Amino acid sequence: MTPQHKAGENEAFVRRYEYDDESVIAVDLGSKAGESTVDVVGDTAIVITETSDGEHQEEFDLPGEEARAFIRNGVLTIEVEQ
Repeated sequence: MTPQHKAGENEAFVRRYEYDDESVIAVDLGSKAGESTVDVVGDTAIVITETSDGEHQEEFDLPGEEARAFIRNGVLTIEVEQ
């Protein structure tokens, strides 16, 4: 497991966990999570958030291309098989 990091202009908290067969990346999206969607394209996760200021997009590099991503309770979780 690596230390906690901050990412993006919104200073979201990001943690990455390494296991024998997969990596898990967890991003706290905060109160905007109900208005967010996530899509995985190749080795990049793209999060789009609709706000009153317009649409914001953030991208996260993934450690591999076989990834699953979902948002639950304000947390973006990305699971990548190794």
